[in-house]
Amino acid sequence: MAGDTASSDPAHSAAPASMWQSAQQKLALTIIMAQLIGPFIYWPVSLLLAYKSTFMMGFMAAYLVYIFVLDNTAHMQPQGSAPIRSLKFWRHLADYFPAKLHKTADLDPSGNYIFAAHPHGVACMSHTANFLTEASGFSKLYPGISLYPLLLDSHFFAPFHREIALRSGFRGISRQSCLNLLTARAGSAVFLVPGGAAEALLSQPGTCDLIMMKRKGIMRVALQTGASLVPVLAFGETSLFDVAEPKPGSFIATCQQLIRRLTGFAIPLIHGEGFWPNAKAFAPLPRALPVHTVVGAPLPVKRWQGSRDSPEFTAAVDALHAEYCQALKALWNTHKDTYAPKPPPGTPASVLSNGSVCYRRKSLEFVQ
Repeated sequence: MAGDTASSDPAHSAAPASMWQSAQQKLALTIIMAQLIGPFIYWPVSLLLAYKSTFMMGFMAAYLVYIFVLDNTAHMQPQGSAPIRSLKFWRHLADYFPAKLHKTADLDPSGNYIFAAHPHGVACMSHTANFLTEASGFSKLYPGISLYPLLLDSHFFAPFHREIALRSGFRGISRQSCLNLLTARAGSAVFLVPGGAAEALLSQPGTCDLIMMKRKGIMRVALQTGASLVPVLAFGETSLFDVAEPKPGSFIATCQQLIRRLTGFAIPLIHGEGFWPNAKAFAPLPRALPVHTVVGAPLPVKRWQGSRDSPEFTAAVDALHAEYCQALKALWNTHKDTYAPKPPPGTPASVLSNGSVCYRRKSLEFVQ
């Protein structure tokens, strides 16, 4: 039913977290954040193990042949279960903020869907709680929908991390992977964040600056498969971290852009919350602020039957892109005063939330 909301167990979110609950929440956050940058962790550890042990060197050699040669398309196929995604432990992830998922329309299980979420924020934390895990009860809100969160393909060629990602239900973000997943069976859906790493570097509290003007790949996939586009907006995502903006052309800015081009990952200079109260020097965790994610109504897309190289297809892509951007703006305008109100006059810029919602400092803007 439209207007439904899912969140973590009220018993865990209604009252302030105890020390034990806080520890569980921060453990869940730490595990998730480590997985989001998995290749940077699992590759060095794997190489170190191979260097230290002759047995591990042989094992790693065989394993790398397996993931690069023998089974190098598993991340592009719909087969397989996702037991890690459904672990009850992830409820602590949603409880931390808390993160809440709001449905505005039902989805027909006989259709296929592309969930496109905005904004990226620094680390997609609310998107992780709502879509990459069952922390917010996605499957209860959308019964009959099999969701495949999409990650950069590099995640699926990192030793050991690959197995965790596959058993969490993740798949690769390549075009062929999307086509395979969306045409396998009815009720299949993919989830992605179009803004990507570039948008992460723009994240600032109270803003919703989106990189969308040239992001037309999802429109091409939608037209090729006939999958409906589902716009998703997370109100409060950008307030979870402060992001330092290095001067354009500076050494730090150059390094950030180089890392993003080489790896697809963004490494913003962030400050959020520490592992212990009042930590100031080291604060890599997101702030415990409420995030409300609103899932809009699906935009029906008619499957393209002609050539993808024709001017007509390009025109259809552009028209669908314009329609999607309009739907995204409409979703923002409908819910901004409920889930991201302006702060009361005289509120200091350092005050990001009233406890139930995060404040907005500016409206949604397509900056690129």
